[in-house]
Amino acid sequence: MHQKHQRMNERQTEPWSLKPDRLGLRAALSIGGGSLIAAFFIGTGDISIASNMGAKFGFGRLWTYWVLGIAAWALLDMSVRYFLATGRTPMSMFKEAHPACSIYMFVTVIVCALLGSYSQWNACAMVLSAFFPRLPLEVSGAISATAAMLLVFQGVFSRLERLFVIILGALIASFYASALLANPPWSEAIGGLVPQAPGQGWRQLFMANAGSMINAWLILIYPYTLMEKNWYSSNIRGKVNILHRVRLDYGWGILAAGVVALPITAAAYAVAKPFGIVPRNPTDLSLLLEPVAGRFSSALFLTGLFTAAWTSGVAWWLGGAYALLDIFNLPIQMNSRPMRLIILLFFVPSIPLLMIRINPVYQILIFAAFLAFVFPIIGLVLLWRVTRADMGYFRWSFRRPGPILMAAADIFAILLSIYVGWMQLRQIPWGQPSGKHSSSLPCSVERRVV
Repeated sequence: MHQKHQRMNERQTEPWSLKPDRLGLRAALSIGGGSLIAAFFIGTGDISIASNMGAKFGFGRLWTYWVLGIAAWALLDMSVRYFLATGRTPMSMFKEAHPACSIYMFVTVIVCALLGSYSQWNACAMVLSAFFPRLPLEVSGAISATAAMLLVFQGVFSRLERLFVIILGALIASFYASALLANPPWSEAIGGLVPQAPGQGWRQLFMANAGSMINAWLILIYPYTLMEKNWYSSNIRGKVNILHRVRLDYGWGILAAGVVALPITAAAYAVAKPFGIVPRNPTDLSLLLEPVAGRFSSALFLTGLFTAAWTSGVAWWLGGAYALLDIFNLPIQMNSRPMRLIILLFFVPSIPLLMIRINPVYQILIFAAFLAFVFPIIGLVLLWRVTRADMGYFRWSFRRPGPILMAAADIFAILLSIYVGWMQLRQIPWGQPSGKHSSSLPCSVERRVV
């Protein structure tokens, strides 16, 4: 009866008419969940994209980060609005849409979590082997994955948040210190924030960056962090205050992707672009830094790369585990036995995957095939859900400029999701020899190695 009364009040209150309370300094600096979101956005793929952008265009494509950041923010915001309005978990919207959506999301979560984390452990292994040449890649990767598993097994979400805040700060410091030693033309960076005419090869990089920034179903993880911290309210005022607070939080998480991309782009601009070299993988830039900026610059870059890859691997596992707990209606708790079991099930295949060393071409093909469908499915389900009448106070409204801009951002994010999915689907070489098409894969880039 009380819940029905609350719902009636929400429907009677004009949407988006309440002003949130002012945040105190402590609340404004609570960026734990945002740092976890940043771990999704900052991984080996993101570092490769920023390296290639710098090597090809210098600072000329920095503007793509804020354009794509708007879409990522809107998708995150929709999932949080759904949670606050209904009190239901992210996967519930797919169960409501159609049972087939739940089955597809189950398969997608497993495949993406395994392949996404494998890429990160493989990068960690390459960095550790660069520092310790006698250490085999398989052992280095196993050490990284084991450390991640033990961290999650502690089951203390608040401790994980604090650790990620510290690690994110160290990661940013490493990349900026490395770039400063390369002495790039920082004054040109401001001009790169202004949209410019695209050059040759821009589409593949833009699509890869869109896939990284929008990050498909991983965007749905943020409501799980709210559940871990018991951030929920049954009254409208409390919900409005929570939304105001968390918007700053995951806004920081998205902004962090651009903050990290800047020094990587700058370093590639300084040491790769003058010689016409386009790095093939994240570690290539470290090799280019050493003769130009010195060994210390290279070591700092590798330190940042390892940190980014390791935290991203943890995030892939956590995102997959939370989603599976949600699909099977299990408690959304990091300290639960089902969570540990799922993490263990993710860990066990990681070692064999490192040993067989999957051909990156096949990995990209499988990954792209799933993401090509995930982007539009998630976008359309989110749009269908946030426009329903039972969203109450958080439903769409066109009476004020603020809600109108929010709806416009929602539509932009959905259209971009559909476009990214469609373009990835078109670029997959169905039934053709993969070796002949590796340069046109959706997540790859043109390579000009001198």
